[in-house]
Amino acid sequence: PQEQPGVTPIVVEITDFDVEKLIKELKGTIVLKGVEEPSSPHPVPEFFGTGKEPFTKPALHICVPKPVTTTSTTSSSTTTPSSSSSTTSSSTTTPSSSSSTTSSYPPRIKCEKPLGGVRIEKRPTTTIVYMEDPTDGDNLSTDELVVGKTKGSGLKVTYVTYDYEDILSLQNDTHDVWVYESKMFLKVKESTENKKHFKPQVTEIRPLADPIESVDTTDLVNNDGIEEPTGEFREIKKFPTNDRRTFAEFTDTIQKYINPSGSVYNKENNGIVLVNKYTEEGDNPQDNGVSIRYFGLDEEVPEDQPFIDVCYKVVEVKKCEEGTEEVVIVVKNVVTVDKANPDTNLAGDDLTIGSPDGTPDSEKRVIVTFNVESFDDEKYDLKDVTNAWIHLTFKDFVENGGRDSAEPENNILATPLTTTEEFDEDTATWENTGMDDLPENPEEIGTVNVPQEQPGVTPIVVEITDFDVEKLIKEYKGIVLKGVDEPTSPHPVPEFFGKGEEVFPKPALHVCVPKVVTTTSTATPTQTHTPTFTTASTTPTEPPLITNCTIPNGGGRIVIDLKEYLVIQEEPMSPENANYIEIGQTTGKGEKVILVYFDLEKAAETGVIEQFGEPPSDGQEKWDISVTDSKMNFRLTPVEDDNEDAWEPGRPILYPLKKPLDEDSSWSYPWLEGNKGPVPGIDYVSTVSAEFTKLKKRPEIGRWLQATSTTIARYIFTEYEDVKMKNNGFLMRYVTDSGEDATHFLSFDSPALADEEFRPFMDICYIPSVRPVPCTEGHLVWYDLNADTHIARDNLVHGTEDYLYIGNSGWAGKARSLIDFDMSKFNTELTKLHDESESVYLKLHFEGAELSKPYNDPRQMERKLAAHKILKAWNEGFATSKVATQSGKNKNKWDKEMMGELTDYDPEVIATDIISEGESEHDIYFNITATFKEWMDDKSSDHGIMIKDSQHESVPGYFLKFASLDHPDATRRPKLMVCQKKPKCEPEDLEPQKIYNHGCVSTNNVTLNYCVAKNGACTASDGSALDYGYMTGVSALWDDFHILRTFCKCCTDAAADKIQVPMDCAGADRPDYTEEVFYITKCECMRCEEVSAVRKKRATPSKTRLLLRSALKSMLRK
Repeated sequence: PQEQPGVTPIVVEITDFDVEKLIKELKGTIVLKGVEEPSSPHPVPEFFGTGKEPFTKPALHICVPKPVTTTSTTSSSTTTPSSSSSTTSSSTTTPSSSSSTTSSYPPRIKCEKPLGGVRIEKRPTTTIVYMEDPTDGDNLSTDELVVGKTKGSGLKVTYVTYDYEDILSLQNDTHDVWVYESKMFLKVKESTENKKHFKPQVTEIRPLADPIESVDTTDLVNNDGIEEPTGEFREIKKFPTNDRRTFAEFTDTIQKYINPSGSVYNKENNGIVLVNKYTEEGDNPQDNGVSIRYFGLDEEVPEDQPFIDVCYKVVEVKKCEEGTEEVVIVVKNVVTVDKANPDTNLAGDDLTIGSPDGTPDSEKRVIVTFNVESFDDEKYDLKDVTNAWIHLTFKDFVENGGRDSAEPENNILATPLTTTEEFDEDTATWENTGMDDLPENPEEIGTVNVPQEQPGVTPIVVEITDFDVEKLIKEYKGIVLKGVDEPTSPHPVPEFFGKGEEVFPKPALHVCVPKVVTTTSTATPTQTHTPTFTTASTTPTEPPLITNCTIPNGGGRIVIDLKEYLVIQEEPMSPENANYIEIGQTTGKGEKVILVYFDLEKAAETGVIEQFGEPPSDGQEKWDISVTDSKMNFRLTPVEDDNEDAWEPGRPILYPLKKPLDEDSSWSYPWLEGNKGPVPGIDYVSTVSAEFTKLKKRPEIGRWLQATSTTIARYIFTEYEDVKMKNNGFLMRYVTDSGEDATHFLSFDSPALADEEFRPFMDICYIPSVRPVPCTEGHLVWYDLNADTHIARDNLVHGTEDYLYIGNSGWAGKARSLIDFDMSKFNTELTKLHDESESVYLKLHFEGAELSKPYNDPRQMERKLAAHKILKAWNEGFATSKVATQSGKNKNKWDKEMMGELTDYDPEVIATDIISEGESEHDIYFNITATFKEWMDDKSSDHGIMIKDSQHESVPGYFLKFASLDHPDATRRPKLMVCQKKPKCEPEDLEPQKIYNHGCVSTNNVTLNYCVAKNGACTASDGSALDYGYMTGVSALWDDFHILRTFCKCCTDAAADKIQVPMDCAGADRPDYTEEVFYITKCECMRCEEVSAVRKKRATPSKTRLLLRSALKSMLRK
């Protein structure tokens, strides 16, 4: 057909012709000719011949019965034992996050490690050359990075990806990552192309808006899938006659994926493309020139390979204390006023604070008023505010040389706005806001310092410490932000994002109020029948256009009905109809979304017990389940209306809510951006979703819509607390393919009124699992692994792939998996194992058996997995069947290919597991307690374990596939399960002793006690001094706001009983009396600043504390 894309297969089906005759009599010779062609000149099709290397040559494919044979196959194959893309197999892993490096770039070019931060280097995981037509041998190549246009071939760009997961894992609710600086380094190759066509050019860095698979490569210049440049390498002014190094700023690029304002603002990491741009005016990138070639990942010298360096720091996110709720009061007006232009309104500009000329007449201030109407006076009381702060987003230093010339410290003062004049941001000026009439020494609301090294797009918090927040909101119009302690000479000043900023957080007032406890029921009707639980594949009866989740071998299926729902709509509102619920929007009416809640945990707990009984392991209170499949179903009900607008194709999408579904929800509450309604990434998770059936045209009949909700269910039911997602309910909205607003409402049967069989429901298919040890009497901790990979005879590096492989696939030969744990994460001094023989297990998720193609006599059979201790150091970035690790140019090899017994791994089997033929996916556990105890005694002996098939490794068949540390689903990644002794902070008695006080002595010995931390209690770090610019080891400090910060906890008394002790004062000049001492009844782990706060509330120290203090002083003196 005319629309047939290039480089695609054409299949000539041989239907009724005798294939044997074709091969034997006609010698396999055929003629291909055109038929039914027009009689006028016209284009004709052209195909690749046998000389075209990258693509499939012409061939005859025939299907014959499978032969039955028992002969084994050779294992000398060089193909990859997995079906993963070759783009990852040539990658190198990230060097360690130290400041050291192997590159030969001068230190002044590298990024500078921030105070309290780190510097790391990363190699790409993928480099692929893409071309416009006509293509040549560079197309889809991975050994070089090529950009530009050469005569006779199309424009070339190079697609590059980096893995930032190690840094992204540091972003969470309590911490952000600030990338201060980053650069990308390349090495230009000497050119061998025609010198006369050379044009001066630069190589630009352009992020991809979409995954590379969806980017149109027929036009790599005018392409919506390729964003504007975020950096460029130094100009190449002359024809490259020798190899040389070059670099580009990469900070703006990496901050798109690791946003300093938090993970909710991170963009999808689709990679970047390197694109050429001629520097002479009027030249088009698609004009002929000379392609620039850079060294690729295949270079043996590491410093010749492409890499980036990243200098970053982990910082604490300002949060409300436990037991309180954060309420955000958004900005109503925010504007800069300029004394140098007293009658000029600067609405819409970014916010500048300070006196850039160093004189009072050049001063710029920022005025902020808050939308106090958005604060719910009935729900919260401003008198109860316990903590508050003003949030700004820093942009950069501006004027007079910018950041490089900025002062080391730039102080900003917040004071009340006391003017009586009426204004808004569109009318405010220095003059009409009364800036010159403000008090000379105004009340101080708070101060903040913006240091010179503050990265752009990072939060600045003005702490409100001793100021009355209720007074600030109710009595004053707003606040004024002004620079203080500035130099008298011209200097740069800080600038912040204003209210018009669409991407990053706007100025806002954050207040902490006590959590409101409510017992009111939901305003919307709920289901009157209980969820059903069944192992049978049953679904509602009409219509049969949906499927159940697939029940795995040995598993079950649970069906959960919708429990609660709520429809909210943006203004202007449309009339409600009790017979159905709607999402979408129409012309002149606001968008509608549905908030829904399924009680998944309760349904799963009850359903699994109903199907499989109580957990068979003694002490384990409930089953763990591994979700294998899940579906979400809503019944569509078309409603006739007068809407004649064209239908906007799209689909309903379900997103998990970040906070529990609130029965009082409206379009403006409880969402962070107020009247903007629920915002993706902020109010609901936008990266995990369930997409329903696409609707290309307006529905005409009632039917079921279905979405696959497997990923959502896995994150809710995972055992891993670091990735577990709370079941807060879901938001469902209609999302159009074009990104434009919907033009119609999409209607569903009302759950309150619909027949039971037509109500929304969800099903979950799962495998029940029991941990090898319940650990109910201990403390269960899941530790991350340090590295993993698999090795095969292909001699390739597989350390960044999604799967680990074990077994023998026939064609690709043996595969073994290597796994390592960082013993430095385990505090062997303070943390004890609960059981000396069954406490430490390696957990792997088995995803099934897989062939490597082409295959030879594949047979899936029982495979016995055996774990062995590895005896030498290895690195997942270099490990292959021959190499263990690499230092510079020196390769440290295994003693034998695929590792030598006795020299590379210990022949003693430390743990086993059997995978039988036909087994479905499930979790497996290896008991490595004994080995782990050896590592505890000698941490240097920890090189991890190797797992191989000890039964049929030499027999060709299938690979066993396991999720690796790089698997996209974090709930499937391997972990180390450790059952530790429970941490305890408890009282312990002292020896009975006499009490002495002012010459008096107790008539009897008295038993006092003190608090003792056991089994690692109170040892977990609570923050880090690195965040405040101090070295590791500092346990307490005063921060910039003179607040005590501590990073360790102590076991201290939380409750005590009074004891009356008779005192004999015969030797003292006073009568006998009764002494009151305290006996501790409860101890708690408390941060030192919390203990300090408690101590301040006491009028005098307790007698017990005085006695203990005296005893401790005596012991110290001894």
